[in-house]
Amino acid sequence: MLEPNTENLYRKIGQNIYKFRVLNHLSQARLAEDSNVSAAYISQIECARLHKGITCTVLIKIAEALRVPACILLAEEACPKFSQCMERINFSEEIR
Repeated sequence: MLEPNTENLYRKIGQNIYKFRVLNHLSQARLAEDSNVSAAYISQIECARLHKGITCTVLIKIAEALRVPACILLAEEACPKFSQCMERINFSEEIR
């Protein structure tokens, strides 16, 4: 079982992955394929149902598939960089 502070961080990571996945019009299956992890694992991350931690390698792979800096997956919405990434994704013509 994870400590409360760690659990909150994983919840935030899951929420951010979900947000950017939806903005990129990706299914969990497509994000899983693009980041070389299973769709079940993406689901566990997004729903914060992890019984162990997520590795930096997986976090980086997911961020690359979402076309955002890995640090943004750890950020709160109040972070200026978070807002910049949201704007970039919302107005980018490169999105799938």
